[in-house]
Amino acid sequence: MMWRRSKSISIIFINLFVATAIISTVYAHVPLQGEGYGIEDAVVIDDPLKSWVIYTEYKDARPLYYKFDLLENDRLKSGLLTTDKDFVPDLTILGPGLNSDFEEHFHDEFEIPDGYGLLHIHGEKQDKKEYEPFTPSSYYQVLDLDISVNEAGTYFLIVDATEGSGKVGIVIGYVESFTFIEWLKVPFDVTFVHNWEGQDYLIILMPMFIIVVGGLLINGYYFKSSLNVSQLLAFAGSLTYFGSGVIILNQMVIALLGSTIDALLFITLIFASLPILLGYSIIRKATKSDLSFGQEIRLLVYGLIGLFFWAGYLVGPLLVILSALIKVLKRKNAGFN
Repeated sequence: MMWRRSKSISIIFINLFVATAIISTVYAHVPLQGEGYGIEDAVVIDDPLKSWVIYTEYKDARPLYYKFDLLENDRLKSGLLTTDKDFVPDLTILGPGLNSDFEEHFHDEFEIPDGYGLLHIHGEKQDKKEYEPFTPSSYYQVLDLDISVNEAGTYFLIVDATEGSGKVGIVIGYVESFTFIEWLKVPFDVTFVHNWEGQDYLIILMPMFIIVVGGLLINGYYFKSSLNVSQLLAFAGSLTYFGSGVIILNQMVIALLGSTIDALLFITLIFASLPILLGYSIIRKATKSDLSFGQEIRLLVYGLIGLFFWAGYLVGPLLVILSALIKVLKRKNAGFN
């Protein structure tokens, strides 16, 4: 019976693991920061085909400049999103091969290099926010651009607004890819995005703090459970896994309060479920002093899964991995003795 239950849990983990991997590559964007206020000061985007989101703010009526190189027939995909319903920014692309027969006022508004044309797209005010399941968040998507360029060269992307100021997310690229470091940084980047939206870091991380501190206090004072070093590391790590899942659920609720109910919330539930289920499996093993070698290896695997799927803000998985390694080393030393 225990074997069947363990097998069922393993199947659930595998399904969630695969689903999370697939969803991550479909919905994830790598965040960037930076503001350039002119042609000479433009922020360089090294790979404009890769999917990025630049989280910044438009203010003081100063257009934001970004530049990148494209080859002939390259696809240029971009868009703008905001957190303020009444702030509607515009997007302008400067580059070779674009329309050079534009209105004169653009010369006064932008720095336009000789021989360059432009494509100007007005943002459209949106009544409802779109739910984004990966972060999770909700935004007003005010415009979208998807074209192929006719000439190779350096292009400039400019964000401005006819009136007002506010937070703006500049989406560029369409190839969903991550470096190893970018993948590991995802939970920290997501926390930054929520802060950019207007949430205080303390509020964002409060569920983690409550669960970790509360769990340790409850164990120490209510259950009075005596844990050795290895068990304590795994126990603390499992609490951070729970904390990660609850943070996602909390942000999902916040995002849905500002948008309509979306079927994509089930994707968010998958992201939240994986660390919570992992945390449950870890905490069951953390309180046992007589784990088999197979269970110790499984604990190590849970740590590695958490590391690569953003449970516990890297700290939790490292605690679980360290706990498993201590147990394995103790078993090895006991074997020598």
